[in-house]
Amino acid sequence: MYSWSKFGREAEYIVALYLKSIGWDVRLSPASRGPADIVANCDSSKWFIQVKASSGIPRLKGYAVKRLMELAKSKSGLPVVSTFQPFCGGFSTGNYSILFYVLDSWQAIEPTKFEARREHIAWRPSARFP
Repeated sequence: MYSWSKFGREAEYIVALYLKSIGWDVRLSPASRGPADIVANCDSSKWFIQVKASSGIPRLKGYAVKRLMELAKSKSGLPVVSTFQPFCGGFSTGNYSILFYVLDSWQAIEPTKFEARREHIAWRPSARFP
């Protein structure tokens, strides 16, 4: 049987794969137990990302926001929420889109603007997976 927790973990993998494909160094949280599901680095940028997957509007609890902001501040990083939901915008994976927001201001951010300019990355993904 497929569960919401499996859907959420798969969304974390999809977000991580997307970031990795555009040049970010990515580390997934083991068992998704910490405040950040993903820690991603690109050049001098460090993002602590909480992934929220939903077929509607994702929910983020107050204590989760506080813990993520404290972690990012203590590690000189940016607290980021990534949503994986069936709305247009962001990076499309078919029926779902990936969007990124800075947690304290809820300003949308685009990870490709922080993209590492590495010579060993020879390709760039299209707007959609095949």
